[in-house]
Amino acid sequence: MRNIYWLLVGLLLIPVGCTGPYTPPNILVIISDQHSGLLMNQTGYQYLDTPGINKIAEQGVTFTRSYCTYPVCVAARASFMTGMMPSKSSGNLTSYKSIGKTMLDAGYETAYFGKWHVGRSKMDKVSDWHGFETYQDLRRDTKTKELTVDFLKQDRERPFFLMTSFLNPHDCCELARNIAGLGDDYRDGPVEEHMDLEFCPPLPANFDIPPDEAEGFSTRRLPDSSDHTNYGKHPVKYWTETEWRQYMYGYDRLVEKVDAHILDVMNTLEAEGLLENTLVIYTSDHGDGHASHQWNQKMTFYEESINIPFIVSWKGHTIAGRIDEETLVSNGLDMYPTICKIAGVSWPEVLPGADLSPFYLKDADPTTGREYVVSEINQTARYEDGNVVLKGRMVVSENYKYILFDGGENREQFFDVKKDPGEMNPVTMNPDYQEQLSIHRQYLKEWIVATSDDFLTENIPQDPVVAAIK
Repeated sequence: MRNIYWLLVGLLLIPVGCTGPYTPPNILVIISDQHSGLLMNQTGYQYLDTPGINKIAEQGVTFTRSYCTYPVCVAARASFMTGMMPSKSSGNLTSYKSIGKTMLDAGYETAYFGKWHVGRSKMDKVSDWHGFETYQDLRRDTKTKELTVDFLKQDRERPFFLMTSFLNPHDCCELARNIAGLGDDYRDGPVEEHMDLEFCPPLPANFDIPPDEAEGFSTRRLPDSSDHTNYGKHPVKYWTETEWRQYMYGYDRLVEKVDAHILDVMNTLEAEGLLENTLVIYTSDHGDGHASHQWNQKMTFYEESINIPFIVSWKGHTIAGRIDEETLVSNGLDMYPTICKIAGVSWPEVLPGADLSPFYLKDADPTTGREYVVSEINQTARYEDGNVVLKGRMVVSENYKYILFDGGENREQFFDVKKDPGEMNPVTMNPDYQEQLSIHRQYLKEWIVATSDDFLTENIPQDPVVAAIK
């Protein structure tokens, strides 16, 4: 009976590029925490050795223009599970069918090991909703790796859908606090905190803070030690260039720590003969400032924090070793339909994301990608007379990045990321860019209407010609 079921769904939902009888593969999703997509061998970063991630990429497609839906853990991970933007899903998880439940209902054996942190939910309290038959919420990467390896070695009758969620390089938060003298404990072993500068990466070219920075970012920047809310997150006010470079070195070693676990997982897949019938996705929930714009942590729309890894690999089926520098990806929105399509499973019509199989499968028919992706952020600005939440949206297109907050100084920002990838020179007021600025304002309006986003269109500045007519 099970074989008849898979034959029927396979006929209805055979992925683009596949011919003949279709057997849905196992699916393994590997998630890291706080890994910037700019800090990978595949994107040209030279100060890392990542044989595990490289092994995934060698047989698949790396999408370098992949963005998270919100640069913080709980919100981005709510998108992973629901395929919806965080403004809809983060506080309303169970209103949407989870990817785990969808795959379970489709006949997959489902499992989840590692960091959960999905919205404000507790994993064991929403087990009927999340749909993972076997699961453990933990933040010790060595144990997460061991559970994953044990699972892969088991005999089974059904294809599996496994999500392995590692913590690192998130321990860079602890690293920053230790460099600043605040003290904290690492969860998967320490890294060198005061490395000789001879061995540290140089400061990034965009180390300086750009002019006219949006208050939606600057309000969180450089808190002093009297700010008990933010100083523990960004304890960098008193750092010199030495501490920044030592932070970069330590962060890179944390990436290598998690990569060692990823390599063990990939070697197990290979040893068990599973590489040819397992689709592997590698991604992260958000990135890290890594000293760019003198920023550590996440919670900005700068590329280092919002751009994340996204690799899809299925040996013999995906385009091996391809670096896709064009296709715009929203990992939180696109992962759900992409998984469903390759599994021959239908997905909820409400999902705004896209199936990416035309971009990574061999012999797939050429198709045109989307014009833009959108991300969200809520930033708390603290004033003497009280706190105000600044709600922000980001629109990224082929060549440009548009940022808008609903309040604060310099609330509208526009960057030519093709000519200025370091985002050092906003062109918001440049006359040569007013046409593109207008187009991106319209993109945001279009998105708000199409997705019923709660960001008010009234917040979008009017173009001068339109304002004059009114």
